[in-house]
Amino acid sequence: MRRVLAGFLRQDSGAFHSVELVLIGTIACIGLVVGLAEYRNSVVQEYGDVSGAIAHLDQSFSFTLTASSGGAASTSSYSDAMVYSSSNANGITVISGPTPDSE
Repeated sequence: MRRVLAGFLRQDSGAFHSVELVLIGTIACIGLVVGLAEYRNSVVQEYGDVSGAIAHLDQSFSFTLTASSGGAASTSSYSDAMVYSSSNANGITVISGPTPDSE
């Protein structure tokens, strides 16, 4: 057993392999950090998109069902009227120009 251990300590060819492993490990860790940062950015962007969609939900849809003895009739309606003003446009100044009919 001593001979094997002494031979192992005298052999220095394993030093090159350890340097290569350190370089490969370093490159892998750097790639992992960059990949996780990009994943984080994608998740944050998706949460921003979802919050924007929730902020713009519209509850103006209505559905009416009228039943009679001969059958049923249904009506539905939806109003999509977004109001923009120069004072309340989420920090964007909105200026309306002349219409083609007014020239």
